[in-house]
Amino acid sequence: MEINIKYMKEVAYVTLQKNPEEVYKRIVNHPNDSSWLKEYLGFDPYEVKEYSIEDFTLKLSENYDEVLFENSVILYEHLKHLPRYILCDPRFWAWITFEKAYEVAYATSNLTNSSVIGSSWLITNSRRSLMLGVVSRFFFMVQISVEETKADKYELTQYLVTNMETYRGFCYRNMGMLKNVTLAVIRAQKDICDRLNMTLLDSQSAEMLKETSKIGSVMLVDVMSQEEIYELIVPKFLKIIVSIKE
Repeated sequence: MEINIKYMKEVAYVTLQKNPEEVYKRIVNHPNDSSWLKEYLGFDPYEVKEYSIEDFTLKLSENYDEVLFENSVILYEHLKHLPRYILCDPRFWAWITFEKAYEVAYATSNLTNSSVIGSSWLITNSRRSLMLGVVSRFFFMVQISVEETKADKYELTQYLVTNMETYRGFCYRNMGMLKNVTLAVIRAQKDICDRLNMTLLDSQSAEMLKETSKIGSVMLVDVMSQEEIYELIVPKFLKIIVSIKE
């Protein structure tokens, strides 16, 4: 079934941003239902837009890691055709977060204090904020790792969702905007882990991204192929594994 997308209204978004403590309390007290939002604001929080998407429902599990990959793909497949300006609008993601993915957002948040509201629920339109949003991150995790021309186009995505340190590194570095770089890094890490039958430590992932950034500072990686970057970084990644031990 097709549905029109929505944006959270500007006045609603600003009101919530200005009252993180109250929003935090309401979310904690209503983990399964965001109907409190309309009552709190006193008006319908959303406005309907002209673009439509196939309706979707995300999966829940007591152990969310079991459905993280599947939900990320569901989000990507249903939203990928939308224009970039929509996918980069925090008010679009507010609708997704509070109406379409509320229980998932709750399940994947570390709701220890109200700071999480501003850092991941009510995000800004900066690249980093969008990539780290409580729900938007799942979409962008797929976007930087999917290989549309491959038979198993989500092979690298499946690896990336198990290595959040690498994903966070992409969020905080400009090289995360270059898909030839992100694909080369993810492929190199996955191939090494498969070959050595190991799982990377966070410290190893962090050092690998630092090493890749060094290459980017002296070479024009934006015009290099994924394969060229891969050949450069694999030997460096192997050295990091040897030098950093648990």
